Amino acid sequence: MANIAIYYQKNSNESTEQAVLRVNELIKQLETLHIIKGVFLDNFGQSTELMDLLNSPLSVIDYMYINKPLENEFDNELIDQLKRTEQFQVRYFSEI
Repeated sequence: MANIAIYYQKNSNESTEQAVLRVNELIKQLETLHIIKGVFLDNFGQSTELMDLLNSPLSVIDYMYINKPLENEFDNELIDQLKRTEQFQVRYFSEI
């Protein structure tokens, strides 16, 4: 079983309820084959929860599942650097 973290950034017109439903659907698909170490949900255009995730012990996760490519160049570069040092992979919801 792989250890995973889930990061979801809401779309501009998406309600919190819709986002939670989507994340719960993903959890149902993944929980039988993975150990979920954390779920992080940000509002559109924010990355507070992403920073919380990236400040957590990443060495314990094998995969980080993200709902969509990040638009912020700094966040993308930070994740790329951490992937190399902490040895985890990024996967998108669409890959499930």
